[in-house]
Amino acid sequence: MSLAARPRREGRAARTLGALAPAVFARVLLPLALPGVLAAGLLILVRTIALFELTFLVSGARSQTLVVALYYAAFAAGIRPSQSIDAMAVVYMVMSLALLLAALRFINPVNMVMRVRR
Repeated sequence: MSLAARPRREGRAARTLGALAPAVFARVLLPLALPGVLAAGLLILVRTIALFELTFLVSGARSQTLVVALYYAAFAAGIRPSQSIDAMAVVYMVMSLALLLAALRFINPVNMVMRVRR
């Protein structure tokens, strides 16, 4: 049975037994989705570190990428530019969220996970 079908049945069962929507989310849906969310987070962390190392090694003396410039600024002596790092994190998150919402607008994730029978 897929994860897409399980929460629907278990959520209905919890609602039948009198659980409110926040309790269904916290006690049924979140524990079912937590292993996948943790695995995705770990993969994202590994990929981010790998991309940073690649960017750091590829950038030469005359070319400097934004990631390398922020790295040098963060570990330079003197004042720490935490505002620029925070601003770039927000920009990256907003761009990623916009791309995710655009992708979800045109692609149904259930169709990617399981074959839909008609």
